[in-house]
Amino acid sequence: MLKIALIYVHLLSTCVAIGMIALTDLRLLGRVFGTRVVIPTPSRLETRAIMLALLVLYATGAGLVALGLAERADYLTNQKLQAKLVLVALLTANAFVLHQVIFPLLERRAPVAHWTAGERWQVAASVGLSNSLWLYCAFLGIARPWNYTMPLGQVLAIAPVLWLMVAASVRFALAVAARDEPQARGDWIDSVKSSLGGYRHDFEHSSVLGT
Repeated sequence: MLKIALIYVHLLSTCVAIGMIALTDLRLLGRVFGTRVVIPTPSRLETRAIMLALLVLYATGAGLVALGLAERADYLTNQKLQAKLVLVALLTANAFVLHQVIFPLLERRAPVAHWTAGERWQVAASVGLSNSLWLYCAFLGIARPWNYTMPLGQVLAIAPVLWLMVAASVRFALAVAARDEPQARGDWIDSVKSSLGGYRHDFEHSSVLGT
């Protein structure tokens, strides 16, 4: 019964964290297609909810590991579990980067058009890492067929691929957000803004937390 309860709370905490991240992403997407785009920092409610969810995940995860060791002495030889622990540690380290580097950058309230290329890449890399790791760690939590079968290297090798894909998507969105005025000879950014600008209202109102 205790194991089922821990799994349930673990799952709920994961859903809360990913849900908050998704709401934040939707609100940001609503701004990307406008002009003089300013990306706000996540609200205090969002950051606190995610951090609380992370703490609960630590506690329930530790409880599940303890129960697993009680059931079988070789529990920690599961290389999928080892990979998940490594990725959770990386996710935690990146949370500090977000709070110490990325959020202060956003708090300047400067339009994306005024950001340097390095700042755009910093945001894309850190946000992409956060989003990809949250989703991948959640997947690993239910990937039971990988238990004791998938090598550590193979599990970890998937993470950077996902990171690059998500980071590239964030960098693409920032490139669109940085365009304030159409070019004399329109390019792909102008085309994207023209095509998707009509969805801005829908994106902005998809989150009850949007401002």
